[in-house]
Amino acid sequence: MNIVIVGAGVVGYSLAEHLVGRDHHIAIIDHNQGLCAEVDAKLDVITVNGHGSSPRSLEAAGIRDADMIAAVTPSDDTNLVACSFAKQYGVRKRIARIRSEDYTGLQSKIGLEALGVTHVIEPEKELVRSILQYVELPGLTETSNFQMENVYLRGYRIDSSMPVAGKKLAEIGALTGSMPILIVLIVREGRGILPTGAERILAGDEIIAIMASESLSGFRKLVGRPETKLKKVIISGDTLTSVHLANAVRPLADRVILVDPDAEHGRLAAAELEGVEVINGNCTSTDLLQEINIRATPMFIAAGSDTEDNVMSCLLAKAEGAGEVIAVTNSERHMDMFRTLGLNHIINPRKTTAQTIIANVLKIPIGALLRLRNVDIEVTRFVAEKNCRILNRPLSGLVDVFKRSMIIGSVFRNDTVIIPSGDTVIQEGDVVLVLYRPKAVNAVYKLFRSRGVASRFSRGKEPPSDAEELREPEA
Repeated sequence: MNIVIVGAGVVGYSLAEHLVGRDHHIAIIDHNQGLCAEVDAKLDVITVNGHGSSPRSLEAAGIRDADMIAAVTPSDDTNLVACSFAKQYGVRKRIARIRSEDYTGLQSKIGLEALGVTHVIEPEKELVRSILQYVELPGLTETSNFQMENVYLRGYRIDSSMPVAGKKLAEIGALTGSMPILIVLIVREGRGILPTGAERILAGDEIIAIMASESLSGFRKLVGRPETKLKKVIISGDTLTSVHLANAVRPLADRVILVDPDAEHGRLAAAELEGVEVINGNCTSTDLLQEINIRATPMFIAAGSDTEDNVMSCLLAKAEGAGEVIAVTNSERHMDMFRTLGLNHIINPRKTTAQTIIANVLKIPIGALLRLRNVDIEVTRFVAEKNCRILNRPLSGLVDVFKRSMIIGSVFRNDTVIIPSGDTVIQEGDVVLVLYRPKAVNAVYKLFRSRGVASRFSRGKEPPSDAEELREPEA
């Protein structure tokens, strides 16, 4: 597939990183020469130093032969113009990152499809949606959604009071009833285990589960967390995101407080928000945190425009006794250190935007959707190709071959989510979510590709057999 990406920032780079080499030809356009040089040095893509709204730059990137364009610069206007030109060139899939509600609001009469956009990505809304997952089910350690929000991946740390503690995986169906949930990973003492049905869940384990979206209530039963409102949520921020978030959190909490460091922005927010207390102040002040009784707050979210302040206010809130804290930041520096200091969740809005495009919009072969934190496990979506090796055989037959190096988490067929069992048989065209260890990557890719098609990892040679690929090195 020929793909043009407009914008070489975090969003564009993340997209290219996931797509490159999967039988796709990628070209990236950016007016920043330094970003182009950085991408050129790290990824096997074509880079064009120019403006994405320029027909000359688009031509240089190969727009005439492109199957898809993803215009993801910080400029709505540039993204719209790029998609408009792409439509005239006959590009089928045209994705635009749009931030302004002037284009997407309910009162807008602008027809984005008429302007050339087939898929709209709204960063603020995606960020709010990402944060809400943690508010809806406090205590989550991992959260990702796939296949247009139909498939959920959720992580949780288990304590001895939870119904699932002490149970074998084969026994959890009795707890969830008609809602199938597959525990695909257990993290125990820093080690990732791809489990079988005989594995027992222990207190202190972190479990990663995959389920259909409608089965989330079953997952709540496993971890003993019924659907109840939080007593209080405090949000810090002077952004559109913080206002949208306060409005979205309101049905999930008895009391919502928005602390806005910008007095004028706070005044406008107060006029717009019903049932939300708006306070002017800065949450980097411990005096203010004590004044709003942060100690009695089960969840604190920092979503302001100053992302360094977001991290600092979360660290202070945690030190003052807040429950879970969530920081929105564009910086990747010192993330592991911040987590050890008590930050529960660190959300990068640009990476969230890229992840949304990758997990829910693109229906093409891609690289790892997700690298689970602190364990050597990747999550990838595959499409079962015609005549590939995984077809027409029960999944139970893969257990001996892969020896806990791979597990299939879900199958998406004809708009239906299937949580697989050992009797499940993959059909051609199925979209399959797979967790695997990096050492198994060749063998896993080989399962889903038509016979005779060499893996991209084998440099044109037919990959070794599954057993050879997964053989442990001799001591």
